[in-house]
Amino acid sequence: MSEFIRTLPKVELHMHIEGSMEPEMLWQLADKNKVDLPYSDIEALRNAYQFKDLTEFVNLYIQGTEVVKTAEDFYTLTMAYLDKCHQQNIIHAEVFCDIRTYTDRGQAPEMVLEGIAQGFKEGKERWGITGGMLPCFIRHLGVEAAIEDWQFYQKHQDKILGLGLAAIEVPYPPQLFQSIFDEVRDAGLKVVAHAGEEGDASYIWSAIKDLNVDRIDHGIRCLDDADLVNHLAQSQTPLTVCPCSNTSLNVVADMADHPIKTMLDAGLKVTINSDDPAHFGAYLTENMLAVQTHCGITDEDMITMTQHAIEASFADEARKQDMLKILQQHRKIDQVAMGR
Repeated sequence: MSEFIRTLPKVELHMHIEGSMEPEMLWQLADKNKVDLPYSDIEALRNAYQFKDLTEFVNLYIQGTEVVKTAEDFYTLTMAYLDKCHQQNIIHAEVFCDIRTYTDRGQAPEMVLEGIAQGFKEGKERWGITGGMLPCFIRHLGVEAAIEDWQFYQKHQDKILGLGLAAIEVPYPPQLFQSIFDEVRDAGLKVVAHAGEEGDASYIWSAIKDLNVDRIDHGIRCLDDADLVNHLAQSQTPLTVCPCSNTSLNVVADMADHPIKTMLDAGLKVTINSDDPAHFGAYLTENMLAVQTHCGITDEDMITMTQHAIEASFADEARKQDMLKILQQHRKIDQVAMGR
């Protein structure tokens, strides 16, 4: 492993909390909550994590949500992820979640926010990791479901960093949710949206023009539209790119074909993230190693993308300045070690 990447202070802005559920935890929570799984043993479950297509991935992800029943379960899941962050020197993390998956099963929405919030509180006390959660509206469930969810989130703004739009992208362009995100913005919350992963460049334009997003999640299809690339470069709208997710889900055929270097060289504000790390077998460090090995990403590029992530984070200004100082100190130590 690259010592530079191993020790690099990192920031993650695009990670779905259930996507960090390792097979051992899925098995443990299923046993705790008396949930039957379609696997004979833990080894069979581990094998299922080597999914062959999107359908198998979705089925596995859903099984992970089905074993989570309480705020304590969300706390356990969050703490396991933050422990991994500590191991990988991730100093700030912002994670996606939603309540709709659970309220549709008759579960209380409070359990999602309370469990994750408690995890981040303890993660900061134990390891100094800052961050929090970004709940998402589930776009393929429609605007009415989002409106219901927004009624709940309005009462819990102190527990969230902002609101996002996620799940099946096509054919649900961001513009369908414009009115509700107008309300979210009026409430003073940050806005992000998944766009330009399976959807074409028009979905990114819609997220920008109709939702006035602070960040674009994924966004790799921007390269299909030269005017969009120019706009993103000028506006410096952050893009939370997830390389190993893209190759695992065949959005990009091979890591060597991933456009992250092209995007970076075009002056785009690219950040690197893990998306669903347990399912794709790659947390943030492994994503960084993959693009350095296969995409020509240099140590300097990695510094640049980390700086982008710090600037694009929803941390307060004092914390951002603190993280930038930590990053610059790492850069100086590396330069001394390399004799530069």
